[in-house]
Amino acid sequence: MNVSWIFCFTFLLLIHTVSVQSVRVEGFIGESVILPCSFDQKPRTVFWRDSGSRRVCDISGSNADCKDRDSVYKDRVTIFPPEIEKGNFSIMLSNLTETDSGLYTCTSPQINPPTLKLELIVTERQTAPEVKGTQIPPGNGDSPRRADGLLTFLLECALLYILTF
Repeated sequence: MNVSWIFCFTFLLLIHTVSVQSVRVEGFIGESVILPCSFDQKPRTVFWRDSGSRRVCDISGSNADCKDRDSVYKDRVTIFPPEIEKGNFSIMLSNLTETDSGLYTCTSPQINPPTLKLELIVTERQTAPEVKGTQIPPGNGDSPRRADGLLTFLLECALLYILTF
């Protein structure tokens, strides 16, 4: 019976790990967003592509070859050369449009697994309605905190502890 509980706990932990690895990035029309891509190992070459396999940017060493990129991304992609030396191949996509929404991949043939996948969601920024004559005190819910991963992990640990006794 203990083996089945260990299997159950391991399965829950794997589900948690897989869900944490998915990367979802949100941006707003007309603004900029960073598409994160970093590797523990330091690859020499990274290829950025969108969901239509269009070339966003290729990075080799600390140089970006964005000249032959798809015209949709012309003058909109920025790299960060000092970060590349640390294994960070993130790019900044500027002047977002709704059509930028979709899947993006950051691929390095020298790394296993070689591809990181990101989902970019671009929406129009919602403006808060103007409220006259009312002041909202600072610190009243102005900085929401997320602890989804930690909470899941703690619940899994508590479940394992309870089941062992």
